[in-house]
Amino acid sequence: MIRLGFIDRLKFFIERQFVKGALYQLLLVVVLVGLVSLLGGLLIAVDGNEQAPWRLGEAVWWAFLRLTDPGYLGDDEGTWRRLVSTLLTVTGYVLFMGTLIAILTRWLISRMQELEQGLTPVAARNHIVILGWTNRTVPVLRELMLSSRRVRNFLRAHGAPRLQLAVLADEITAERAKELRRDLAGGRHLQRIILRSGSELNPAHLRRVACANAAAIIVPGRSFGSDTQVTSDVETITVLLSLDGLTAAARDELPYVVAEIQDARMLNVARRAYRGPLELIAGDAVISRLMVQNVRHAGLSDVFNELFSQGKGNEFFIRPSPQLVGRSIGAAQEHYPRAIVCGLVRQAGSAWIPHLNVHDDFVVLATDKLVLLAASHEDALPSRHARQRAVPQSQSSAAPVALATPHQPRRVLILGWSRKVPALVHEFSTYHDTRVELTLVSTFSAVERQKQLGRTGAGSITDPRLVEADYSVEAELRAIDPGQYDSVILLSSDRLASGEEADARAMVACLLLEEIISAREPRPQVVLELSDPHNELLMGRREGEVIISPMLLSHMLAQVALRPELRVVIDELFTAGGPEISFRKPSEFGALPAHMTFAELAWHGRQLGETVLGLYRGAHSGRADQRLEINPPRDAPVAIVDGDQILVLTTYR
Repeated sequence: MIRLGFIDRLKFFIERQFVKGALYQLLLVVVLVGLVSLLGGLLIAVDGNEQAPWRLGEAVWWAFLRLTDPGYLGDDEGTWRRLVSTLLTVTGYVLFMGTLIAILTRWLISRMQELEQGLTPVAARNHIVILGWTNRTVPVLRELMLSSRRVRNFLRAHGAPRLQLAVLADEITAERAKELRRDLAGGRHLQRIILRSGSELNPAHLRRVACANAAAIIVPGRSFGSDTQVTSDVETITVLLSLDGLTAAARDELPYVVAEIQDARMLNVARRAYRGPLELIAGDAVISRLMVQNVRHAGLSDVFNELFSQGKGNEFFIRPSPQLVGRSIGAAQEHYPRAIVCGLVRQAGSAWIPHLNVHDDFVVLATDKLVLLAASHEDALPSRHARQRAVPQSQSSAAPVALATPHQPRRVLILGWSRKVPALVHEFSTYHDTRVELTLVSTFSAVERQKQLGRTGAGSITDPRLVEADYSVEAELRAIDPGQYDSVILLSSDRLASGEEADARAMVACLLLEEIISAREPRPQVVLELSDPHNELLMGRREGEVIISPMLLSHMLAQVALRPELRVVIDELFTAGGPEISFRKPSEFGALPAHMTFAELAWHGRQLGETVLGLYRGAHSGRADQRLEINPPRDAPVAIVDGDQILVLTTYR
């Protein structure tokens, strides 16, 4: 056995005291100060100066004063005293100005860093909690901040005096704080946001954001950064289990939770994990439905970006209408002159059943809530004075043209691979009125892709063609001949480390695609998916359409948290077999009057069983004034010219 010497054992002892924290470090310095003072006092006490004999106590006090205050150095006389005093003063600089200040400074810095990281519990009640920092988190915060009237109604229902948002992130950094200041328009909104560090998988960390006292909890999904078996859905379900146990022990009524599940097959498992009120949004399925709808009706991406982005125009509102109980829904439009009545949601037990684009004779019940399309919460309020529905003075005698369904076969090219591809393939297969030929291109192994499609059963109906190629290389993209397809979908890959990298690859491929199909007539429809909202500006106004996945999902998460009934409306609108948002040529409405208002155009739509939502000026014409007009003023004159299309909510039968 090797025995350590005294010096080594002393060093080890000092080291163990230092690692125990600032208090033990200070105690060690105090001991050292006492020892040095005692040693200095002994040196002075043995001084042979008979004029000033020293007692040991006085000598130690004399040494302590010289050790702690260099101002006493000039008061000493005699060579020995001055020598000892000088040594004590220099040692005091090391102990006090060096070691002591260093310990205190380091302790203060560590405490400040701990406070900045947000490790202390939140003292709040009836607040909104967001668990996890993903590319959805900041857009969700912005949506909640901008939905001022909806938030006030939500807070009033829960008895909260003001909006408070608590975010639990894995790490609070300066970059994330800067991102909040940039995207939330300065520091005015930041006062309502409380940041806390921790893992949403750790029950102890969930207490930091007071989940048990929250009015609503939002769990956004994660798209990037994990190739392990612990997927985003596994994490979300684990969070739901933790919330179930944590909140059930704290109070009788569990808080309302809105969570994103990417794989629709996990929805039932997620519902079993949490016993409280829960709304689940199948992220991959929702984006896939929007993409398929976009392929069926070219130009819908502009509609999506307006309806599902706060502050960009119109959006859906769900409102109770007690003044309409017992009356037909056709009379509802008279009470909402600045909104479009799209239908209603009807309560059936604890569930809500949507009824959209229904006949005017559909009767409103006491528990029903209207589904309105309006530019603001104020526009979705009923008017005190009902206005008579506009009926054209002179109706055209020409019969309307039969409305065509999009049953023609389509060839679709999908460039890229992500977790949403199986959901995208499955969604195409649910529309039996359209035969689709799919070609999937990726550098990912065709064998592995076939396995993933087989696990979900997505490829059994459509039988897509799998091609291994790098679509970001011009020669390989030309070999695929994208010009032969009706539609091309460019996906943002989730196998890269971040949304910026995934978008960079997709945008480069989009530019190559434009170069290849520039001389092709007719040009294929191009739909580009982006994961970073800031990259939308880089693409400018091009002929392709852009779908920003995190923005759309963030809007849905935030709005469903404020109004749970909205989820069933979204599912109904973008699922096969239900009503669809579509474009109609004016000729399909018959011979329309040359001069009419938007209210009169809406009346013509109702005669065909359609809900007119607006106009798409210069749709697909390349005109400089191409624009989307949703819910224009009802008394505004409508002059339809060549290239315009009518935006409607319709039901294919």
